[in-house]
Amino acid sequence: MMSARLALTRLFAVMAKELRVVLRDKKARTTLIISPVVQLLLFGLATTLEVRGVDIGIVARDNGAATQAVVAAIDASPWFDEVKRYPDADALRDAIDIQRVMGGVLIGEGIDDRLARGAGAEMLVLLDGRRANAAQIVAGYLDEIARQQGVQLDRAARGPPVAVTTTHWFNPNLIYLWFTMPSLIVVIGGVLVLSVSCQSVAREREFGTIEQMVVLPLAPWQVLIGKLTPAFLVGMGIATFFVVTIPLVYGVPLRGSVPLLYAALTLYFLALSALGVAISLVARNQQQAFLGMFLVTIPIILLSGYAAPVDNMPGWLQSVAWANPASHILTVVEGLFLKAMPASAVTAELGPVMLVTALLCAAALALTARRLHEGG
Repeated sequence: MMSARLALTRLFAVMAKELRVVLRDKKARTTLIISPVVQLLLFGLATTLEVRGVDIGIVARDNGAATQAVVAAIDASPWFDEVKRYPDADALRDAIDIQRVMGGVLIGEGIDDRLARGAGAEMLVLLDGRRANAAQIVAGYLDEIARQQGVQLDRAARGPPVAVTTTHWFNPNLIYLWFTMPSLIVVIGGVLVLSVSCQSVAREREFGTIEQMVVLPLAPWQVLIGKLTPAFLVGMGIATFFVVTIPLVYGVPLRGSVPLLYAALTLYFLALSALGVAISLVARNQQQAFLGMFLVTIPIILLSGYAAPVDNMPGWLQSVAWANPASHILTVVEGLFLKAMPASAVTAELGPVMLVTALLCAAALALTARRLHEGG
């Protein structure tokens, strides 16, 4: 009983010491306090999937009612800033080449006659392929305008058509912030956790204080938990700030279970803390630790599904993504925010994360024991 109490006392002492080291560092405090706030604001304003305020060119070879209706619809669209008319396709291509317009629409002759005969009418859309993502989005806008105008013109010519109603589950208005903001808990929180944990041992080795840790009567698991504590608490603190701020400031609903959300984040930040400490134990100085953090951070984010869906990746890369805790936690966080993901689905996603977390903690413990045995 006495030995257990002594072990706990030593554990809490080393945890408190490691936490003080981080909090007493002025640069670290600035990074941990100001950085999440700034990044939350910047990502909220910059990570948009919408394309607005672009200029569109029009080449109309007749001036019939159908052509006027399509041009008026494009001009009235909130997505486009100015509709510029060009005399022919060559002039439109030149305007796209010099980026005077994002793209253009070529409307052929005799659209009204074709519609009156019941024949289909076509429009040719030219887009600037140098901006591939924006071009795809603008193409979707123009396709929606053409579809709506086609339905209205067909209704005028033949009577009411079959009504088609589109419903977007979980995000009815397709608000881009609903897609991006919950993901920031995983991305920004993960980066900051790695930045703190990767410096934990490398800082002491560089400052020459690691010998003090070696001579202390501490077991490897006590030293490891002490090193994990600051980064883990930083992650949970940032996550809490985001969980409160995102619904209040950006209006993103949190529909799912908060305890399940925190259970998932606990595993995630514990895994990243262990990974960061392992990198720090291998590195000889803080510069090497920083490079090691950079080496693992980029693949973790790219393979998480934040930038591109994991399902679109090659099969072998999807297998690698399966071992990435961020890919599973991103699914859980987005699911709990937007669609109240059930506990069974959350548990299925957390299974691989638990396995990876156990492996990373075991590796970090083995490296800690080795360092203590070698004297730092």
